[in-house]
Amino acid sequence: MSENTKKPFLNSWWRQFLTSILGTAIGVGLSFVVSNLVDSQKKAKARRQTAIMAVYDIDEIIREIKEEQQQEDALFPIAMYLSNNPDKVETVSEDSLRLAVTYLLEDITSMPDWAIDTKEKAFSGNMEAWQNLENTQFYDNVQKCYQRRAALKRTVDLDVVFLRPISDESLNRFINQATADDLEVDGRLSAPALRRLLEQSLGKSETIRFLRMYLLRSNLYSQYIDELTRLNEENKFLMAITDEEMQEYIRKNVQKTKPATPKLVTGTWEAQMNDGGQTFLFRKDNTLDLTVNTINVANLHVDSENIDVQLKVPITYCFGGTWALGGDSLRVSCQPEKARILSIDMDINSLPESAREKGENWVESYKEEFMEMIKSSQMEETYAVSFDLTGNRMFWSFDYTTPTGATENIRQQLIRKKD
Repeated sequence: MSENTKKPFLNSWWRQFLTSILGTAIGVGLSFVVSNLVDSQKKAKARRQTAIMAVYDIDEIIREIKEEQQQEDALFPIAMYLSNNPDKVETVSEDSLRLAVTYLLEDITSMPDWAIDTKEKAFSGNMEAWQNLENTQFYDNVQKCYQRRAALKRTVDLDVVFLRPISDESLNRFINQATADDLEVDGRLSAPALRRLLEQSLGKSETIRFLRMYLLRSNLYSQYIDELTRLNEENKFLMAITDEEMQEYIRKNVQKTKPATPKLVTGTWEAQMNDGGQTFLFRKDNTLDLTVNTINVANLHVDSENIDVQLKVPITYCFGGTWALGGDSLRVSCQPEKARILSIDMDINSLPESAREKGENWVESYKEEFMEMIKSSQMEETYAVSFDLTGNRMFWSFDYTTPTGATENIRQQLIRKKD
């Protein structure tokens, strides 16, 4: 083979070899770049998740301290009124007596929700996540928030301003000396016992001190709420966390839910309660049927025996209505005037023999009274609604004002009934 014939072959082979080497090098380089990019994105996502988790936890601490302050503000007037008017202890309602005792009573069995530091420990133990935040001011702010929370807990635990006048020890002594008439069947103190406990406590110097320091406690709560709120708003600014991101985090990680849609609402849903249950049928045309199973108690007087008896009355009734979905709000409007009883069961056999012959009349009378009560009731409510990720559990909630004046969020779960 001539020299001229070999050269093209060698040149072609050499080009292929170099191209192969270059391709391999580029592939390795690209893999390295992509790997670093993916790793960088994962770290950035982890940083943001850590930041949002911390901000959410501090927001919850603020909310829970506010709730405790609201409880304080709601209960104080009742206790102060009785302290200034001890003669009214005999005439106020049992609910007011219980609220006053609750306010004055030391509780060593539970810790305020805002004082639980489980999440703080989890954050503090994950130093890698904190180091990846690349924002020392944010880290310092978060740590300061937790330090302020700890300072408030020490104050509540140790400062005389928060020392309640009815100690756990003195309450135990009072209960140990109680008679059968002093206790309800569920173990709670009866109204006469509550009156006696308050009469023993209201005139004491410890009670007067505690009541006169109410403003100090309320102002202290306000100071901590304001400081924590300022720091956490700065945290959101430092990490550019939006309200939309916070809501999305709550939905996915706290509630673990997805937004409501008309398609998800449509269907049959069951809600269980302590004394029965409810079944909702939501139709596509925005009408609904509600069936309620419950157990009522009928109080009957037996003339022949001159006694009062209580009968459990399982009852099932239903009525129609409408529903409407607007964003995450579900408005349910029922029509009690169209209610009807599906079944009612009164155990007449448990009555004294002399009264059984009147049992049927009692059943009819009870039906009429029950229907009048239902038809006169207002049955319209708007719920904040969401669904679990499977779409088979519906969660709705609404705000409820307690007898103390505080606001509680009532949350109920409904299970989709399979067709």
